[in-house]
Amino acid sequence: MFALNTHLMLPRRVPSCERHFVSKTLFRIVGPACIAACTWTAVALPADAAAAAAQAPGTSTFTLVPARSIVVANLNNSGPGSLRAAIEDANAGSPGTPTVIGFSVNGIITLASSLPAISSNVTIDATSAPTFISGGPPVVEVDCNAHPGLRFEAGSAGSRLLGVAVDNASGNGVTVDASSITLNGDYIGLDLTGAAAGNDGDGVYVSATSSRNLIGLNGSGASGVVANVISGNTGSGIVLSGSSYNTVVSNRIGTNAAGTSAIANGGDGISIAGRSNGNQIGGTEFIDTATGQANNPTGNKGQVTPVFVVPPLGNLISGNAQDGVSIDTGSQGNVLNGNFVGTTADGDAAIGNAGDGIWINGANNNSLVGCKFINNPFVYYNVLSGNGGNGLRITSSNNTVVQGNFLGIGANNTATVSNQLDGILVERSSANTQVGGVIPLGNVSAGNGLNGIEVTDTARGFITFNTFGGLLAFKGAAPNGNDGLLVTSTGGNNLVRTNVFSGNGNNGIQLAGNASGVTVDPDIVGLTTNGGAPLPNGGDGVLIDDTAHDNVIGGSLRSVIPQNTFSGNAGYGLAIAGNAHNNLVISSFVGTEIAGAKSLGNQEGGILIGDTAYSNSIGRAYSKPPNLISGNTGNGVTLQQGTHNNRVVNNYIGLDRIGRSLPNTGLPVADSGSDNTIRDNRY
Repeated sequence: MFALNTHLMLPRRVPSCERHFVSKTLFRIVGPACIAACTWTAVALPADAAAAAAQAPGTSTFTLVPARSIVVANLNNSGPGSLRAAIEDANAGSPGTPTVIGFSVNGIITLASSLPAISSNVTIDATSAPTFISGGPPVVEVDCNAHPGLRFEAGSAGSRLLGVAVDNASGNGVTVDASSITLNGDYIGLDLTGAAAGNDGDGVYVSATSSRNLIGLNGSGASGVVANVISGNTGSGIVLSGSSYNTVVSNRIGTNAAGTSAIANGGDGISIAGRSNGNQIGGTEFIDTATGQANNPTGNKGQVTPVFVVPPLGNLISGNAQDGVSIDTGSQGNVLNGNFVGTTADGDAAIGNAGDGIWINGANNNSLVGCKFINNPFVYYNVLSGNGGNGLRITSSNNTVVQGNFLGIGANNTATVSNQLDGILVERSSANTQVGGVIPLGNVSAGNGLNGIEVTDTARGFITFNTFGGLLAFKGAAPNGNDGLLVTSTGGNNLVRTNVFSGNGNNGIQLAGNASGVTVDPDIVGLTTNGGAPLPNGGDGVLIDDTAHDNVIGGSLRSVIPQNTFSGNAGYGLAIAGNAHNNLVISSFVGTEIAGAKSLGNQEGGILIGDTAYSNSIGRAYSKPPNLISGNTGNGVTLQQGTHNNRVVNNYIGLDRIGRSLPNTGLPVADSGSDNTIRDNRY
């Protein structure tokens, strides 16, 4: 036998069986007789090929050589036929020659001391053990018995751990210090029965000397494949510490193997820290190859019967004692697709992480993406629901992209699976957070304990675009307990564009604190997604209060929503209260359906200026189109005692959009304030 020196570029998602590594090219090079006679395995390229590999982060580069085989014949701690002896033999083998360690026995190996670190290319393949069923749980367990867990150290690049339960270690279950390591079919922190037997550190710890590892495989592309179960550990499930370009797919992290109950890791489900860059958590497949069905949770935006498929490459990250996923310390370019974070395996009930579903803290340029522009919406969504904190928390992190995800509802677009706090919280100095985009890139943030979205502190450059806030996608209400959107940020340049904020327990949109520099245009607040029927918020449609100032409600942005429409709410369509000042309201319909022809009135009145609010403008001279304030129960515009220097100018009040009568039940304008200007309105 001989080593093959030709370097082949292979997909990163490498199948677990050696025979799949044999490409047509390789077959032509070495011939069918050699292929049939040898066991072939993948070996990472030496250092002189590292530059070539780095140029293609979507691939791993291997050289293929025939592997020698060693069989574990007993369950002893040591001695001939033991796993310890097999690892020692493999480490002592010829450099560059890979070894496959197979098993002729199954059961529990209880260690009396730590196993040797793996220092050569070794595949520990317990899927070869008697009684193992393909796709089933491990039948070989390494009970570390309070000794250190398994370690892949320098020299072990290209190694694999297949179908092994690793538990009861004094530290990490598996430590990875080499690159291109594959973990698949393993239990890390569970015993062979699937019961908790946690390691006293992290489940899997991947260091800064390691990259391009595969934690989980799903070569079949079938929904529901369980690659690894990493649960019950004292630390986090998986830690990527300065490690980049890893792929993590089809794992269950913090739950039992069935994904129906928690077996918590004591830290995060996945921790991405120390400038870990370019990691892929989950994947973009959305067709279950076992059935041929494609995920379509909205039924083509409500046009056909929905189809629910769990994204095949997504991870279930639930039940952990801290956050589901933590991304921090300068880690950039990490992408999450198709993960269920805080739910059961089907995505429709809660197994909450105690903290946030995902917390991005001090880490720029990360993304959660559930579809592309060419797809139906939400086809490989992240579902961040059922968590004890926020669904998604973004802290002092720039350029985060959040598109096509569910936060606070189930994967079936029907169940309410509340996060206890906000669906999305954007805080501190976070800049340029992109929540949504053109259809179909919007998100659903509904059913949460507090707000659908909250933007606070000095966050700036935030945009929410095509958010369903307080309602299901193209369906009925799933109320957030407080507001659909709450903005208290003073950072400025924040945009609320083409959203529906309806069905919430309090207000649709609230600008509070000292919020400034917010533009709300164009949005539906208090109606269904087509703007034709009430879906009331329990408070006001839009509330501007405290000292919020220099915000603009309305404008010239146009989309599938022609203009702001604030109608059908239990309170006012729009209220300006507290000491709010210098806010401008233009080009908005208040109290009608979206076409401005029929009444869908707000129950307390059209627009309120109350408390000591001052220097606000409802309409402006020469503004086209004017505000339309009609069809409400109560006054069209109310200015309470204590308000002053406000302007109500050039509005249609009690008319439809073409000037026909559509009265409010009260007065067109009721002014009890001082030095307010009321002029050039049409009644």
